[in-house]
Amino acid sequence: MKKIIATAAIALASAGVASNANAQDISYYTGMGVGILSTEHKAAGVDQTKKTFGGFVKFGADFNEYFAAELRLGMSGKNKKTTAAGTSTYSSPVLFSYLAKAKYPVASNLDIFMLAGATTARIKGQMNTATQTQTKTGLSIGAGFDYKLDNNLSIGADWTQYMFPVSMKAGTVFAADSKARMWGLTTNVAYHF
Repeated sequence: MKKIIATAAIALASAGVASNANAQDISYYTGMGVGILSTEHKAAGVDQTKKTFGGFVKFGADFNEYFAAELRLGMSGKNKKTTAAGTSTYSSPVLFSYLAKAKYPVASNLDIFMLAGATTARIKGQMNTATQTQTKTGLSIGAGFDYKLDNNLSIGADWTQYMFPVSMKAGTVFAADSKARMWGLTTNVAYHF
């Protein structure tokens, strides 16, 4: 986990240093995305996957027409399932992504992009009356497009694998072999300063 965080931090810092000479070219944006977030919990005898409504707010910096860096703060809905053993609920009430964004301008008002970085998520599990919460970090990748409506406003969509399967620490809710995974398909809007 520490290696993933260090790699993401070095990549973002390198981008900042490389673009420092052209600081006047950096532009900033903020926005939000909403859509489907899928949370998954798997263990021996457990396969609980659900698509829920979720979203994020984002803050970014465009270093040039080909590269940007983006931070996202979001959350997922609850993944709830009732079985003979009782009711289990899993969610990510808080997730924080730090992403490098490689862009390619297809037209003057349309960019396609790839995302790479990491996501740190607070993963909460409940089984009947027992609750367990863990914070995990995983590799993130994604792809999407941005369409510029004018100089300040853009709309778009992206698919992001926020977290590949990460091992959960055994406890009151998570078994020894538990793994969590998360992805999202969202539409977004951004305001460019």
